[in-house]
Amino acid sequence: MAPMTSTLGFAILAVLARADSTGYEIATRMRHPVGRFWTASHSQIHTDLQRLLAAGLVSYATAPGPGPQDKKVYSITPQGRDALRAWVTEPPRSQPERDELVLKTYAAWLADPASLIEMFRTALRRHEERLGEYEADWGAMEADPPPFGTPAFGNMAVLRCGLTYERHRAEWCRWMIDQLSRSLKPS
Repeated sequence: MAPMTSTLGFAILAVLARADSTGYEIATRMRHPVGRFWTASHSQIHTDLQRLLAAGLVSYATAPGPGPQDKKVYSITPQGRDALRAWVTEPPRSQPERDELVLKTYAAWLADPASLIEMFRTALRRHEERLGEYEADWGAMEADPPPFGTPAFGNMAVLRCGLTYERHRAEWCRWMIDQLSRSLKPS
């Protein structure tokens, strides 16, 4: 079993397993592609980096920074790589789902159907935009799929999950718009 760390800690280890990085670079890499499925603020990343340092899962070296202070370049330690490797194959912890759109849908019977249609059209546009981005990325990746055992394979796998998720959500939004539109038509 992997040493106790937060899921964010493991996300940071996964980023560092690909390349040594400053805290700023970790935050940037957490936005894309990791941000497609896991998000964190700079302060959360900094806090978890300190925990990872204390646990011996990461180390750092200093390098000249853009200002008067040196910057810290973090790297995963062999212990950190072992912990990450062990964690990757553990079943994920059960996490409560938190989906505001679904929660609103649960209470939708109280709202004006026309207003709900607009809300779902907005959600549909967002899902279609992300789907378009993911499809463009997929086209480039599918032409030359990376082999398992490379970091690019992980990128491809999570992108595939993102594609199916966005397709599913867009379809559900269309279904909701259709159902709500029917309720506005006189019988």
